[in-house]
Amino acid sequence: MSYRLRSLDAMPLTVRLDPETEQCLKELQAETGQDRSALIRALIRERWQQRQPAASISQQLGGHPAHFLDTLPAGSAERSQRRLLLNERHQARRTERR
Repeated sequence: MSYRLRSLDAMPLTVRLDPETEQCLKELQAETGQDRSALIRALIRERWQQRQPAASISQQLGGHPAHFLDTLPAGSAERSQRRLLLNERHQARRTERR
C-alpha cells in the first residue's frame, strides 16, 4: 500500500509499506490517535533526536551559573581546563596562608 504524506507547508512524500509494516503503523495509529502523517513525522523526529549527541549535564540544567562563568577566564569551560585553573587557585591560596 502507498501513502502520500502532505501538509500545507511540507513537500509530499510517497512511502510504500509492506503488509507487516502497514500493520505496525495501524497499531501505532490506534494507540496514539494520530493521523498517519502526524505519526510518521513524529517517528522521524524521534529517531532523529535519538541520533543527536546527548546534552551535557550543565546544558540539561540550563547552563553554568553566571557567577561561575564570571570567575574563570574565557575558554575555561572544559573540565580539564577547569580543574587546572581551580587547582592553581587552590595552590595560590595555600601559599598566601603560609
